[in-house]
Amino acid sequence: MTLPADADNLLPPLSTNETSGQVDAVLFEKLAEVGDSLNVVGDAGFRPSLADSWTWAPDSLSIAFHLDPKAHWQDGVPVRAADVVYSYRVNTSKDVGSSVGPLLAGIDSVTAADSVTAVFWFHARSLEQFLNAGTQIRVLPAHLLGNVPDSALKTAAFDRNPVGSGPYRFVRWVSGSTIEVVADSTYHRGRPKIDRIIWSIAANPDAAMLRLFSGEANFTEVLRKQDVAEIGKHPNLKAVHYPSMTVFYVRFNERSRGWHGPHPVLGDRDVRRALTMAIDRKRAVSTVFDSSAKLALGPFTSALSTYDPALPRIPYAPDSASAILERRGWVMGKDGIRHKGDVPLRFSLLVPGTSTQRQQMSVLLQDMLKQVGARLDLEHVDFPTMNDRMEKHDFDAAFEGMTIDATPSGIRQEWSTSAARAGGTSNTGYYSNPAFDALIDSAVAASNAKEAISQYRRAYTTLIADAPAIWLYEGNAVAGMGTNVHPAHMRADMWWAHLADWSIGDGPAAKGASVALAAGAH
Repeated sequence: MTLPADADNLLPPLSTNETSGQVDAVLFEKLAEVGDSLNVVGDAGFRPSLADSWTWAPDSLSIAFHLDPKAHWQDGVPVRAADVVYSYRVNTSKDVGSSVGPLLAGIDSVTAADSVTAVFWFHARSLEQFLNAGTQIRVLPAHLLGNVPDSALKTAAFDRNPVGSGPYRFVRWVSGSTIEVVADSTYHRGRPKIDRIIWSIAANPDAAMLRLFSGEANFTEVLRKQDVAEIGKHPNLKAVHYPSMTVFYVRFNERSRGWHGPHPVLGDRDVRRALTMAIDRKRAVSTVFDSSAKLALGPFTSALSTYDPALPRIPYAPDSASAILERRGWVMGKDGIRHKGDVPLRFSLLVPGTSTQRQQMSVLLQDMLKQVGARLDLEHVDFPTMNDRMEKHDFDAAFEGMTIDATPSGIRQEWSTSAARAGGTSNTGYYSNPAFDALIDSAVAASNAKEAISQYRRAYTTLIADAPAIWLYEGNAVAGMGTNVHPAHMRADMWWAHLADWSIGDGPAAKGASVALAAGAH
């Protein structure tokens, strides 16, 4: 998997990277799952998971989820409604700071009607009630975690040795090397088809690809341009295209690293807009990728129903950028860098050291910003260091890649004021605009899909104009795998959503009913 390498935590409310999300998905369950159509309006597009049925109240202000009576934790204890109540509380706890918390704002409370019926109560009716209740929370075992203080969950032994109710059981996690799970033959929805799954952590993309080409690994999530050409030389491998929900961008930190007031450079909206105008995004993206790469418009992708290619965007206009900087008091110095008093127009960019594409593009961005008198310093760091520094707000800007949630309201997690006030562990740049928040609230509360889409697009327009980031490109998803690997439907938002339904067939690369997933970082 060409992801940010190792997992960071295997307790879902605390997991922040994609590797953790993939492992969590086979260990823990949601009450329901988004269907392959990605239709998240109402409940018609969802399929049962931990819950086998649900009932709406006549006034639509509550939904009762009936748990599958066969569902059980992998220590043999039955899954109960009390587990759902506990899981909701943990995901909304300020001491936990889960990135899911902002998505649960419309839920008033969760109660247990009986041992197998959990009831979600809502403040108001909305188009995303079912989505938020049924799919945002992975249910946790209250009997194993209930006595652990919320503030101590980050260091709980459970995080490294989880017990779930999903199709796979946890076996081991060797940091920087291996994560292994095995099929649970007692899983309430039937035993998964593959016996064993191993996430094999590679130091870099080249090492990950070497494992695939040598037969040591059976699957890698994303092939680079050079890998697609190479894979054709291996008769036991194939390239598989699938839809993507990943977007890449440079996020600005709008607050000072010392937490005292706005960032001296990036706290100014006009300066952020000027820096964006200095970037020829089309040239930068086409230089690093081929012409098929799609430019990003914002923190959303063209796979969402709310997407509109006609959304207004900040244009490439370096002369206008220079003029704006002049008006804001940034005067060009003899050193070729603008200054405002004693403050230089200078900031650093965190770049994943194992991501070849992002390293190449960051050099292009550095040169383009230089043309308008801005100095960009590149800091190449590994993914754990990058994540840690962003959570601590110890950065000026960061070259991020993010997989977008299937629901458009997921934008709250990264860009809402409430996410910033929650400690900024997801909204690490502290972007905040009450107008954007209000438009998202209106979209969520809309009574029909047409009205909701209109409000979302207005919110996108507001956010784009504020330039909290330089939006660069959407991910181009091509997976590499053995010809004997038979994937189920690979969803745009979560290619691993049907991992329990994948199978291994006869072929030259067959090595038993197991799959080794090569994890590297692009």
